[in-house]
Amino acid sequence: MRLVTKFILIYLLVTTLVLGVGGVISYYIIRNEVRSELKYRLMDRIDRAEYLIEEEQRFDKTTTKHQKATVRNLTVRKLDHPVEPHVEVSDTMAWHSWLERMEPNVKVTAWRNINGSPYYISTHGVLLETDDITEAVVETLLWILGLQVIGAVGVGFFVSSRVFEPFRQTLRRIRNFTLTTREPIETDEDTGVQEFDELNRFIGQMTEKAVADYQHLKEFAENASHELQTPLSIAKGKLELLQESELNSEQHDYVESAQRAIQKLSRLSESLSLLTKIGNYEFSDARPINFTRLIKENLEAFSELIDLQGLKVHSELEDEVYHTMHPSLADILWSNLLQNAIKHNKKEGYIHIELTEDKLKISNPGPMLEDHPEVMFQRFKKGDQSSESIGLGLSIAKRICEHYEFDIHYDYREPEHTIEVIFNTS
Repeated sequence: MRLVTKFILIYLLVTTLVLGVGGVISYYIIRNEVRSELKYRLMDRIDRAEYLIEEEQRFDKTTTKHQKATVRNLTVRKLDHPVEPHVEVSDTMAWHSWLERMEPNVKVTAWRNINGSPYYISTHGVLLETDDITEAVVETLLWILGLQVIGAVGVGFFVSSRVFEPFRQTLRRIRNFTLTTREPIETDEDTGVQEFDELNRFIGQMTEKAVADYQHLKEFAENASHELQTPLSIAKGKLELLQESELNSEQHDYVESAQRAIQKLSRLSESLSLLTKIGNYEFSDARPINFTRLIKENLEAFSELIDLQGLKVHSELEDEVYHTMHPSLADILWSNLLQNAIKHNKKEGYIHIELTEDKLKISNPGPMLEDHPEVMFQRFKKGDQSSESIGLGLSIAKRICEHYEFDIHYDYREPEHTIEVIFNTS
């Protein structure tokens, strides 16, 4: 949901609640005001009737005309017992001659002592009905709400098209920003909104620092990898020379063990460097890769190793399966999966490969896993800790799949291990 839409909905929700509460308050205020005004009018009738009695003017039971004054709906009775002067206001029902039905009325009754005699004076008037007040209030509030909806939508479109345009430009710059360009986001223009200006300054500073940190990290990784390979190569050469000299069997074993450790360290350096490059999105040159051909060529390249372990390969490959990737990453992904199936296989076991437009699946028998299968994608995680594997092959495969938004899953059902890559074909 867009920010402007959310703002409009929240505004209309609050407005509706406020208008609802305001409507109830308005109803009671209007009702009390009408009732109070009617009470004053009725008291005025009683005062006028009292004046006529004091002046000993004649008037009938309900209507009295005195000069230009008219008193209607009036009841006057002379009492035969003394009274304490007071006034009572109550609700009653009275016949409405025009509507020809009973209508709610306000009744005002006064007890007065006039010219030494007690009198009962009563009058009533039509009270505005509750339904009429409710209808008027609701109609008024609906008009106000309708105008506010129109105003909110209009302001929302204006805010979306004008006020938030600098924000959308910033989002587009962030979306297009990559560390590989080594260019921070330039956001020096004045947007006219303080919050947007602060956001742009922060983004500019953040991306500038990110580019600098990336450059330093990249240089460190490259230098470390390069500097590490040099002494490794020297040590490897020295060990090879030492192997050619006269050594006893124990010394020969020590040299071979040292060579294996150096080779493992060299592979580890190369793998960590590769993971860093993938994480920094340095493999941006993607093009359609023929996975069918890639798998067949890799199987031929590893045929000697496969035959050496007595493995049988069963493949079900669809013709011409293409997916867009960097050529090197596609080769590394498949090579790591295949090498994993070869290294962790049983003697004279098998490798089953299935390739379709939607998925790549490779299965092989192997030792039982002690951990959850998905844990094998973690760095330096190995099913057999005593093996010569550095524990980064599946981690690299996982990272490549994440880079291209592929799903990769590891499943183990004794005795078979299965790794499945689900291609993102959308």
